[in-house]
Amino acid sequence: MRIIKLLCLLLLLNSCNKYLGVVDPDYTPSDELEDIFSNELTKSNENEISDIRKIIYPLNQLLIGDVSSIGIKKITSLEENSSVYFDEDILYFTKKNVLIIQNLNESKEELKFKLNLDKEEKIIQIFEYSNEKFILSNKSKLFLFKNGEISQVANFDKFINDEIIQRGDKLLIFSVFGDLYEINLNQFSENFKGKFTINHGVNIDSRNYEYENQISHLYNSGTLIFLNQNNFDIEENYYLDDLNILSSLGYFEDFLVPPFSFRGYLYFIDRSGLISVFNPIISEFLWEVNINSPIKDFNFSEDGKLLLLTNSDILVLDYDGTLLNTIEHTNEDPLKLLSEKDKILVIDEKGIEILDIKAGSQINFIKNKFDGVVEYLSSNSKIYIKDNKYLYNLSE
Repeated sequence: MRIIKLLCLLLLLNSCNKYLGVVDPDYTPSDELEDIFSNELTKSNENEISDIRKIIYPLNQLLIGDVSSIGIKKITSLEENSSVYFDEDILYFTKKNVLIIQNLNESKEELKFKLNLDKEEKIIQIFEYSNEKFILSNKSKLFLFKNGEISQVANFDKFINDEIIQRGDKLLIFSVFGDLYEINLNQFSENFKGKFTINHGVNIDSRNYEYENQISHLYNSGTLIFLNQNNFDIEENYYLDDLNILSSLGYFEDFLVPPFSFRGYLYFIDRSGLISVFNPIISEFLWEVNINSPIKDFNFSEDGKLLLLTNSDILVLDYDGTLLNTIEHTNEDPLKLLSEKDKILVIDEKGIEILDIKAGSQINFIKNKFDGVVEYLSSNSKIYIKDNKYLYNLSE
């Protein structure tokens, strides 16, 4: 038995770093344990943050103005599937199979044009190329509005996702079967670019961001695609695979937005509350954290501050992941976040709450009933809010 114990002791010593030191006489043991893999938020020693610099993600936002005089004005009625496009003060929007054009300086003036749509077909995008307006349906019919007339210029006869990518004269469409096509807007021709696997996820209004000569795109919240920025081929880069292998947080699979880049790192934000700031080229993390709360919306400033909207708070994180501030809001089911300088606006179905960043308190609440999906739009230095029933103007 003694021989067995001796062998066990030798094996234990051999597994150590082969150093047996001497304990100093004045050594005092501590019961503190440092977790080098901690996913907890580290709070800043600073007690306050006074303002937020210009927001660059999810979009370059405009000045809100004086919050003391902000109001909301109903512009026009919409439908759940209405597409909206602004050309300065000229508004283009759809209702069922009709394109409506309205001069916002002359609110009662409207022009209406009927579109040749099939049953269950809807318009998903209005966009501009070469100073001309194009209208695209979910069955990939392409219409052109020119010289006061509507004409159908192509029918690619494919059911496609609502989210598209336009780069110059190239239009990228994604079929419901996982096919990517490139449309030439000069020749109205199509080119098959490849297939991708569609994962489970919800449809979201997604923007596209650029990183290392690639475009990040979400087909849905669970299907992340990277495209070559020059030829629009599907890139097999394994960024997400590497993240999910190396991350200590768990599995990223339900994204709020496509990954966006800042100072060489990609920001991955999962709707479940996971955030990872990861450089996939050198497999390096700047920081990552699980906030243990669903993320409803976000803002990201030009100096690297990340604002996260949760069901109860707005978290303000610094570039290094340090928690600068936690601001409570009173919205029961927050939908959207808009921040600029010393103001934060949180919108839910009952209205818009305006918060002071420095004080962390409510300045005002604008009552307004919003319905369904809410989206911020901007044109000609004005901010608009779109829901499933109306288009509003947010102004002083």
